[in-house]
Amino acid sequence: MTTTEMGLGPGYDGVASPLLAPLARKTRPFLHLSLLAATLISTLIAGALFHADNGNPHWREVLFHPPLWLDGAPYSLSVLTILLAHEMGHYLACRYYRIDSTLPFFIPGIPILGTFGAFIRIRDRITNRKALFDIGVAGPLAGFVVAVPIFLFGMSRSRVLPASAAGEADFYLGFPALFSLAAPFFFSRIPDGSVLSLSPYLSAAWVGMLATSLNLLPAGQLDGGHICYAVSRRLHARVSRLTLIGVILLGALHRAWLVWAVILLLLGDRHPPLLNEREALPRGRIALAVVALIIFLLSFMPVPVQIP
Repeated sequence: MTTTEMGLGPGYDGVASPLLAPLARKTRPFLHLSLLAATLISTLIAGALFHADNGNPHWREVLFHPPLWLDGAPYSLSVLTILLAHEMGHYLACRYYRIDSTLPFFIPGIPILGTFGAFIRIRDRITNRKALFDIGVAGPLAGFVVAVPIFLFGMSRSRVLPASAAGEADFYLGFPALFSLAAPFFFSRIPDGSVLSLSPYLSAAWVGMLATSLNLLPAGQLDGGHICYAVSRRLHARVSRLTLIGVILLGALHRAWLVWAVILLLLGDRHPPLLNEREALPRGRIALAVVALIIFLLSFMPVPVQIP
């Protein structure tokens, strides 16, 4: 998952060091490609562990037999496509406003998901509210637009199984509101006690929805924080603190939220100032902010994972 979408490079406060500035502008294609390759491998392994054709093999069997990784290709490529769309939304918006930024950094992860998301780093001060808003909202919009067809296709390839046929699961996934809206179109009846056997595409879309909802939290320098700051500078700090309190309260439902609360504390609730703070945000962007809020509500999961 994406922990922060925009970092602060040397000279962000407007006091750029002539010694550090040239170093900050260097591109590192080998690093980006290496992280992408590592994330491809980790997501292939994760996909093979949970969606192998021969059932659920032991992790050692998958880890030390690369040919088995191909079973994880549908999951891996779907996850990377969603994450890439999200980050390229930010990157292309930066290019449009001529704001220097890095290419996406992908983060490989442990076998459960195979990735901790991706992020870009912005190395220039953002000019005005319009630019900040567009850069912040472009990622979630692009990622969601790509995730929805993968989600719908994944729903069509998933099956409802009786509990007796599903066996004992190590954990169960929670689903966003989008699932409840779409389920009647794919499953005429879901008997009590039954479970949904996820296709690799639906698993990938689940990861994409989780990343989207977390990044749209209106706090700090997350995507939602950028959107909130662009709408109202004064409101940003208050909403960031309220979001932190809400995440801590969600920890009563699932302990993973407490980890996210710690991350929000480390990120802080402050937002770097813009070059032009006075220019008002165009009214059309307010409507787009409502769209971003709807996307957040459709993809949000109060209990992402439940261990029986």
